[in-house]
Amino acid sequence: MPPIDCEDQELLDGFLTETTELLEKLDDDLIMLEKSTDDTDLMNRIFRSIHTIKGASSFLGFDLLVKVAHKTEDVLNRLRKGELVVTPEIMDVILEATDLVKLLVSDIKAGDIQERETEGTISKLLPLLLDSATAAQPATPTAPPNDQETASADTAVSAAGEPTPPEAAAAPETPADTAPAASASSVPAQKAPAPAAVKKPAAPPKPAEGKGGDDLSDNSTVRVDVKRLDDLMNQVGELVLERNRMIQINQDLQQSDADRPDFNEEFGKLTKRMSFVTSELQMQVLKMRMIPVEKVFKKFPRIVRSMSRDLGKEVELVIIGEETELDRSVVDEIGDPLIHLIRNAMDHGLETPEERLESGKPRGGTLVLAAVHEGNQIIISIKDDGRGIDTERVGRKAIEKGLITEEQFAAMGQREVFDLLFLPGFSTKDKTTDLSGRGVGMDVVKTNIKKLNGLIEIKSTKGLGSEFILRLPLTLAIIQSLLVEVEGEIYSIPLSSVLETIRVDQRQFHLIGGQEVLKLRDIVLPLIRLQKVFNVQPRGESDNFCYVVVVGAAEKRMGLVVTRLVGQQEVAIKSLGNYLANIPGIAGSTILGDGRVALIIDPVAMSEVCD
Repeated sequence: MPPIDCEDQELLDGFLTETTELLEKLDDDLIMLEKSTDDTDLMNRIFRSIHTIKGASSFLGFDLLVKVAHKTEDVLNRLRKGELVVTPEIMDVILEATDLVKLLVSDIKAGDIQERETEGTISKLLPLLLDSATAAQPATPTAPPNDQETASADTAVSAAGEPTPPEAAAAPETPADTAPAASASSVPAQKAPAPAAVKKPAAPPKPAEGKGGDDLSDNSTVRVDVKRLDDLMNQVGELVLERNRMIQINQDLQQSDADRPDFNEEFGKLTKRMSFVTSELQMQVLKMRMIPVEKVFKKFPRIVRSMSRDLGKEVELVIIGEETELDRSVVDEIGDPLIHLIRNAMDHGLETPEERLESGKPRGGTLVLAAVHEGNQIIISIKDDGRGIDTERVGRKAIEKGLITEEQFAAMGQREVFDLLFLPGFSTKDKTTDLSGRGVGMDVVKTNIKKLNGLIEIKSTKGLGSEFILRLPLTLAIIQSLLVEVEGEIYSIPLSSVLETIRVDQRQFHLIGGQEVLKLRDIVLPLIRLQKVFNVQPRGESDNFCYVVVVGAAEKRMGLVVTRLVGQQEVAIKSLGNYLANIPGIAGSTILGDGRVALIIDPVAMSEVCD
């Protein structure tokens, strides 16, 4: 690949940014079009997206990309004019072509222009460009028709030399409209390979999974609202003013002016101002890292469509709260768990149309994917109106696999039975399929959610449906915490997990089956002594009175026994590094105001100590 000069690199970067954004929205729009075939605005938006990609690609010399985009554009043009009617079969072909476009763009982005086999996909598009009678027969033509035969009579010639429909004037501005033509000469061309030269062509993307070019999005950059940058700049300005004031006070101190009566008052004011400005600055930076959860949700309409057709099920996906924002570090990690849960709901939860009709339900099932803020957490739920979870069947399968005994199953409540679904290798499927039934999925979900310091819980009623609820922190960088002391050692407990704190006499503790418990109102609360868990040496005589921090993990409740409560504080989470990464019960560390290191308790891991 020849070197690219600065001007051409800027053009290329602009092309990739614009094209990636268009392709990210395209899948959603196409799935929506299949349900709303008479939506003219939607159809025009889809057409303009492909037209824009084709025009910019042509200007930059990516011939292979132009070829695929051009034929796709022609099919969309016929749909737009009413010469074709949207059908699932036609949409399959358009989605396959879109996946191929994504793949070609990803090659350009990686700087690795490959010889991709495109004729197979194009041969599926060509019959759709013939008259209606011929288009109904999906026979593969032996030779592609001349562009003049397939282009509509009212097309014009664009600056890039491609037939351009008159509506192109409404298309977003592209490099082809604004950049000087001379710049295109040194940009690498993506040429279509001659068939004879291709020995082992790469396969076109498989549309069934909705993957193709989903890795196009660049996770190293974030698009930021200008207002947020303005707010950030204002806070930086305030911080500079307070820094100058601190320098002045330091100079006064060095000159022994600290004895003046107003020094302590001035220093107190400075401390409050610094605290306020730092908090505001921190909040602005966090907001810049926040992105809508839509970035993850947008891939699911395509996945649900593909799986519905594969499974012979009719499913409507309803997405709620896609504008809900959370930290990009969390967004990057929740994609895989959500895919597993969507697959699980489609394959295990929702019934076929015939089964639903027999049970008195509508033919089509509903799958609801929702996101909402709740305090300093984001709640994501996947809910279906399917067959629900058969706890008896789950228990029997676990016994068959030797995971539990008959006696253990008899003593289990509903929540404990649901937890069996997350055991490695567990599946209720009698026959494995390409979609599920291998026992790899739900355990991955739980593992990934735990990495995010999140919780997962299940609600289900047999015959009515199931709901999987994920509770995730808004950010992994900073948390509100409760600082506690355990025999002189300071620990941090995430405040989101703290339900209440109580001061009790240890003589009220009881021992049941080797487990210390406390009767708290109408529940029996299992207790965990942090002193024993972390092997902290006692300091002096122990007092009968201590503090119990009641924490919750999903439906579990437990009490952490500590010496005293220090107070609430916002702390920045620091990693312990690879060497200390897997200490049970520890989520990370933080540095206190006096320079000491405090370990951050992981309530989810602690809850497993009680099991």
